Amino acid sequence: MPTKRPVLLTVLIEAASKRWYLAGIDLEGNTTPLLCSEEDNLAGYIGQPLDDQTSFLRHHLAGVLQRGTDRLWGRQEKPCQIVFVADDHFQDAPAELTERVAEHFVEWLTRPPVVFFLLESSRETPPPELKLVAGEIDSEGHAALVAGLPKMFQKCTENDPWELVLSKRSKA
Repeated sequence: MPTKRPVLLTVLIEAASKRWYLAGIDLEGNTTPLLCSEEDNLAGYIGQPLDDQTSFLRHHLAGVLQRGTDRLWGRQEKPCQIVFVADDHFQDAPAELTERVAEHFVEWLTRPPVVFFLLESSRETPPPELKLVAGEIDSEGHAALVAGLPKMFQKCTENDPWELVLSKRSKA
């Protein structure tokens, strides 16, 4: 059986639009757009108690990871690291929510390992400045992420490279 190419399965969370993008970033920093959501896809946590917000995001983002892993597998790739990058804390929620979600994934998924960052710089100003929220990443993975994120940000401005995942309420 052929060996699958290792990639960083990378989830970019746009806090203001409450949407996500999912891409594979290989260890050379090449970025392959996979999936994206509609705006407000993550809005189900708003107005809920903190534990319910955490539960909603945990389950929703776990589904995103599963879909992404399926897409990578079909491309003869596999995640060697799961990376979350949020461009801000989750909106309309306690700042603690971001840390709770980050820590959950780091503790829950150990193989491949998870790391969660907050983007501290503008998307237009490479290299991206990342603040570690939870988890770890080795130097090779970090270098690939820093090289690949600007390409992912650029692709986020385009519709064509992404497979749009519609929410259940959009399909109805």
